Amino acid sequence: MTARDSRFLTACRLLAAALLFAARAHAAPPAPPAPADLAISPSTVGPIAVQDILARASEDQQQLEFARQLLLGPQLSERLGRELDEIAAPVDAKQHNASGAVLRGLPIMRLESLARHWQFDANRFARWQTMARHAFAPYEQTAMQLAQRRLAWSSTRAAGLLDGLPPAMSEHVDAMLAQIDASETALGIALKRQLELSQRANVLQARIRAGQSDVAAAIDEVDQQLLRIDAPPLWRSLNLNTNPQSAVEVMQRGLEIETQFALEYNAAGTANQQALRVVQVLLLPLIIWLVRRSRHGGAPAGAAVSALQRPFSAWLLLAMLSVLVFEPDAPLLVQELALALALVPVLRLLPSNTVAWLGLSPSVAVALYALDRLGVAAVADIGLYRLFLLLLNLLALGLTVWMLRRQPALSDGGSQTLQWPRRVLGWLVLVMLAVALVCNVAGNVSLAETLTSGVIDSGYMALMLYAGVAACLGLLSVILSQPQLAARQLLLRQGPVLQAVFKRLLVLGAVIGWLLYSLSRFRLLRPLQGASATLLGAGIEVGEVSVHIGDVLVFLFASWLAAWLAGALRRLLREELPGHSKLPRGVGNSIASLSYYAVLILGLLVALSAAGFKLSQLMLVFGALGVGIGFGLQNVVNNFVSGVVLMFERPIQPGDVIDAAGVSGTVREIRLRATTIRTFDGADSVVPNGLLLSANLTNWTMFDRRRRFEITVGVAYGAAPEKVLAILAGAAGATPGVVADPAPVVLMTGYGESALNFAIHAWTNDVSHWTQVRGELLQRVLAALQAAGMTIPYPRIDVHLRNFPGETHA
Repeated sequence: MTARDSRFLTACRLLAAALLFAARAHAAPPAPPAPADLAISPSTVGPIAVQDILARASEDQQQLEFARQLLLGPQLSERLGRELDEIAAPVDAKQHNASGAVLRGLPIMRLESLARHWQFDANRFARWQTMARHAFAPYEQTAMQLAQRRLAWSSTRAAGLLDGLPPAMSEHVDAMLAQIDASETALGIALKRQLELSQRANVLQARIRAGQSDVAAAIDEVDQQLLRIDAPPLWRSLNLNTNPQSAVEVMQRGLEIETQFALEYNAAGTANQQALRVVQVLLLPLIIWLVRRSRHGGAPAGAAVSALQRPFSAWLLLAMLSVLVFEPDAPLLVQELALALALVPVLRLLPSNTVAWLGLSPSVAVALYALDRLGVAAVADIGLYRLFLLLLNLLALGLTVWMLRRQPALSDGGSQTLQWPRRVLGWLVLVMLAVALVCNVAGNVSLAETLTSGVIDSGYMALMLYAGVAACLGLLSVILSQPQLAARQLLLRQGPVLQAVFKRLLVLGAVIGWLLYSLSRFRLLRPLQGASATLLGAGIEVGEVSVHIGDVLVFLFASWLAAWLAGALRRLLREELPGHSKLPRGVGNSIASLSYYAVLILGLLVALSAAGFKLSQLMLVFGALGVGIGFGLQNVVNNFVSGVVLMFERPIQPGDVIDAAGVSGTVREIRLRATTIRTFDGADSVVPNGLLLSANLTNWTMFDRRRRFEITVGVAYGAAPEKVLAILAGAAGATPGVVADPAPVVLMTGYGESALNFAIHAWTNDVSHWTQVRGELLQRVLAALQAAGMTIPYPRIDVHLRNFPGETHA
């Protein structure tokens, strides 16, 4: 081996060590290139014992074979290099066409779109970086292991342990060392390519971060200029561009960037995009199916009329709303196209009562929004756009004043209630448009554009969300009215409640979405986000435990959501499962209860994780809980375990009539710790589950609701027993509630002191009313005996008066 080759191998080893250290510093999950038993720890590198030379040679041969297969496999560097070039292309375009002074002159909507574009590039680069780490890890680890193994053989040779080997073994070791040198050389070439690719990636990452910082600084500068004069007053100069061709070129380049961004975003194929496509594809057949079903069934009512009479408009509106929901970080061109496509469906799907309440306001809002977007797309010169903004502002002001003076009269009884919010809303819009007009004339174009576009955009978004909510509620009502669903026990009992809950959730989501959109359009969202981050980040830190306001709020919200979802799931399962004919007795209630606690516990764990708690931070709590269980919570744990046993064994279920722990009544609810029993006196008794398992438990309705009861009757001596038995049997058979199978049994039980004793054993099908049936039978028995001239004797006491000596009679 020449000195040049030796230096090259040394450089390759150093390169492998540097790449391995960098991979470990990035904490990338490595893909192990070889079995664990072939890896050598740096602390074990040293001379190889003579008795281990053959075994070590065999292991090293396996490692060499793995390195050879790795080098013969597909080289991922070329594919990763092409993907890196694809990421770098839009970065170069944005830095060439939208940087420096050009960036400072862009409108806020373009700046926000550029921020999304830079974030999209950052996400693509992060995915590429993860792929590169996984692809480079086998080469790095293999090179490091070969270097360690070569060092071990070198130490062995230096110690003279190889001098006394047989010639064949010595030749085998020399050949293996030559293969190690060749493999290291080939791996060094591959690692050199990977290092060059990593250097390019680092440069690209720095450029992406710089682009994000520049755009963020430009947006902050626009926000700071909202209360400053950024142009000469209108009576002095319109500030028209002397070179309109350059403005058009800048606009064309911006449009090219936006188009390329939209194409790249669409080609990314993220999970949200796939979910959006599924929703859009399935939504249209669902609406068409509902339209056909409604024609064969009853006529739709309420909000369902507009959605079913205009199915394509309903689909288009909901599909465009889905774009805003599933892709909040989509390119500006995509979102603006979705909003533009929904212009006509919004007007067609507004409920008739809303149109009567708002009059021409929806049409005016849609028209102003279309004009605003047309001006943004068509006017490239800043001065001309300022003049367009002034004309748009005057038009909006005039239309607002006209609508305030010609508000339609409301025919229903709540006209006074609905009149004042409409007027307040109109005057608020009028004031904001007037302020925007004054700002435009005075020279604060940024504030004028923000107020004008904010009023128009937020108004259109409110109409769009309102029409979407109305369409969803209408379609939901039609879906729930289908015979396959209307006959379900859950819908029969909880249908109105479910619709009310769904409506509240839809309205809440629409209100939150409208607030976020409006705050963004009025340039208030970013400052509020910054202030909220500062406020929520406040907290205390003690050692490894840190508690912040945001973590507490996240924990509380996640816990509430978990409790709500667990309760809703339990109610759903309790409504549906008990009536399932294929499930054994009590299984439905057990599934509902266990599902409730499973979802609740899982939700609490997720809430703790979302709040930032780690398992190591909870060990102290778990340890204290274990000590508490060991000392004072045995009964509590016993009750919990007994509750689990009750749910799996199912000796009782809600609705059973039981006698347990000195309490008789109907089981109302079986919880994990205790069971609630409704006594016959109307009291709710909470019995710990441990008592139900440890004491005798009588279940009157475990397999059926039948119950046998007994009545004892005494008849005066002298009555014929056969006749009495017949009378009693006839009275029992004629009593309502007494079943014929098994038939009542009448027996003569003995001779009393003053009567012949008889007993009636009768069955009733409903254990809940056995006392009423028994009372009715007692009345019929008494009436039958009296009609037959038989008496029921009662105990009599004969008192004999005797004269004692010395007493005198009066």
